[in-house]
Amino acid sequence: MSAELGPDAQAHDAPIELRDDLLQMEYTYLTQSSFRSDELRDRIFQFYLLIVSTAAAVILGLTQMANNGEPRGIPFDVATIRWALVTLAVLIGVIGAVMVPIFVRLRRVVLECLQGTVLLKRYVLNAANEKRFGDAFIWDDRTLPRDESYGSASFLLIFVFILLDSVMLSLPFFVWFSDWLRTLAALLWTLVVFVPLVTIQVMLYRYRLARELAQAMERNRFTVKWIRLGIETVPDAQPEIRKPLLQAFGAGALALALVGAVNLLLEWGALRF
Repeated sequence: MSAELGPDAQAHDAPIELRDDLLQMEYTYLTQSSFRSDELRDRIFQFYLLIVSTAAAVILGLTQMANNGEPRGIPFDVATIRWALVTLAVLIGVIGAVMVPIFVRLRRVVLECLQGTVLLKRYVLNAANEKRFGDAFIWDDRTLPRDESYGSASFLLIFVFILLDSVMLSLPFFVWFSDWLRTLAALLWTLVVFVPLVTIQVMLYRYRLARELAQAMERNRFTVKWIRLGIETVPDAQPEIRKPLLQAFGAGALALALVGAVNLLLEWGALRF
């Protein structure tokens, strides 16, 4: 078909075809990058879950054996190996805490990819000049997520990861408390350490995510491109920092207060187990 056209028509069609091909490749790259980021996040979570579950089972098993005074048939000192495994648990917990910023980067990539696809859709919508074209997409400039909600599946996965590394970091306290307290009391005092660890990590995660997203949007000139594409209302694209941090702090303070109240009731004899 293009061979039948004159040289001027072919020269005019070539940039259009190049533009369409480039848009298609860019859209494919964005969707694949988002998928791979989610896949990498899931693999990291599954690997860490396997490590934590194995270490926790061994440590708690040896702790129970030591408390019951059943070292017979074991060719090593139970107390020594128990504290060695507790040290291993701390190391696993520290590794988990260090890996949390990786999830921040992966989540930022996913949100950037969503922003990129919305910009491409808006450009094609302007080029197509058809009112019904925008109705063919679920994600558009009005429904674009610009932050992360505490109720989203992405955050819940990160929250479970934070719980796991906090369990590892809290295990030494449980082992220490269980040497001179009953199991329930040792667990409650361990929660006094566990809850702040979770709260601090959640707050750091939300703070780093907000900073990463703000810097990425400024670097990518997202708002500028938004205006140039003719979108009527400039979105409040800057992610919130203060509100999520206050919510995390409030939830952690409430959980810690409940644990403290149960501890006091147990100490006063109001609760008997």
